[in-house]
Amino acid sequence: MATKLKSLKAGMLAGMAAEKNRSDSLDRFARAEAAISQHPNGLLQARQPEPPTAFSAESAETENSRSLVRILLTHLHDNPLNARRIYDPAVVQERAASIATHGQKTPGLAAPDPSRPGHYILIDGHYRKRALASAGKLEMECFVENDLSDLDFYRLSFMLNEQRSDQSALDNAIAWRQLLDEGKVQKEEDICELTGISAGTVNKTLALLRLPESVLAVMRERPNAIGIAAGYELTLYFKLAGEDRTRELATRIMTDGLSSREVESIRKQAQEGKSRKVKEISRQYKIRTDAGQLLGTIKEWDSGRVMLDVQLSDRSAREALVEALKARFGLDKTLL
Repeated sequence: MATKLKSLKAGMLAGMAAEKNRSDSLDRFARAEAAISQHPNGLLQARQPEPPTAFSAESAETENSRSLVRILLTHLHDNPLNARRIYDPAVVQERAASIATHGQKTPGLAAPDPSRPGHYILIDGHYRKRALASAGKLEMECFVENDLSDLDFYRLSFMLNEQRSDQSALDNAIAWRQLLDEGKVQKEEDICELTGISAGTVNKTLALLRLPESVLAVMRERPNAIGIAAGYELTLYFKLAGEDRTRELATRIMTDGLSSREVESIRKQAQEGKSRKVKEISRQYKIRTDAGQLLGTIKEWDSGRVMLDVQLSDRSAREALVEALKARFGLDKTLL
């Protein structure tokens, strides 16, 4: 494990050295290296120590530089375990305009595709790849990392997105559900270990996927507009108010900029309103003898419920009433 982490750190540092003349890229890779250093126990499944293979060709020549690889976009495939799942078309177009004017300033991070020789899997730079294609470019400049596990693909993607503050709660929910469904991790606690995020936050994040698809569609329009606190309040509100009202609230969060506290207040109001349901009132009819003696009551509710409550001391009168009721409802004379 320690060997692998050192290899990843060495790769990041080598990339930083190669980018000394790329000031906008240098800072981002420095943050990524720092993030990796802060998560010494991040990978779930320790592998047998191996000699560092990442960037081996370049590292053999010098410890402070490595070559960049230009990869055809047709040979560069999205990371199937990418931490980001939602891409804003407006952001793609903005970056495409910048690339068309200034060219690609920041390399991506890729790894060889084990199933397709000569092809690569993109670990970081999915927005850039889409922007390059939109700008009419055919290639993308990438650093190439070797010998990565499936969890490495996710973890590096997550770490880099996290450092840019690009990771939305909904992105995380979709990616973590895939990790669980495909058996990359076995339980939510494994995601905690992989990401360094608390168990409560992981549980609340995955709960977002219990929202109806129409609500999730609203959230996908601007996923960063609804954080985990407001998103979890939406899941609680849905149980109280139903799909339509939850979709309306999600839209309000995005358009009006409602805070998580405001969403919590709305949810609590809905909860209190449901608990204070108006009690149904019955209509009562008193039953009396010819002499005016009270025998009992008949109660009727708008819901359709009817209740007869009488007390007859005369046995023959009581039996006659019971027989009449049996006949009214088609009951036989057998005691039930």
